[in-house]
Amino acid sequence: MDLGFRGAATVVVGGGRGMGSATAQCLAEDGARVAVVGRCREVLEAAALDLTGRGSPDAVAIVADISDPTQVDRAFAEVGERWGELNALVNTVGPGAAGNFEELTDAQWQEAFDAGLMGMVRCVRAALPLLRRAEWARIVNFSAHSTQRQSTRLPAYTAAKAAVT
Repeated sequence: MDLGFRGAATVVVGGGRGMGSATAQCLAEDGARVAVVGRCREVLEAAALDLTGRGSPDAVAIVADISDPTQVDRAFAEVGERWGELNALVNTVGPGAAGNFEELTDAQWQEAFDAGLMGMVRCVRAALPLLRRAEWARIVNFSAHSTQRQSTRLPAYTAAKAAVT
């Protein structure tokens, strides 16, 4: 399938697992240059190796915790040094702590919003200069089905994704 991404510079935040990994794979199979960003070096490096085999010869793993603005800025500076521009930013961060409303601590709620909402804000802000350099650019922010149908095990994640929506 030709999605029109051949040669495009793309970043998938949360691209090592789940929907982010599936998205990165589709982009790679379409010939995009794909950077996967996340916290786990081993997972990201395995994903980048897989993406290389799927058609993204310049796939790269970038380790960054998007709850830390300094790490986000460093990650997008690395993308800028590597490609000079960015055509697509895809934010796909998935759920963190699970538990019902009574079980989740304030810190877990804060983590859910730092990753699920503010992480997206930080990534968009850091990516904007690179996106503006490209001939065309897109931002895709994944939300969650649970914003329509509440998950009793993921209330903090769902609240953060509702804010994204």
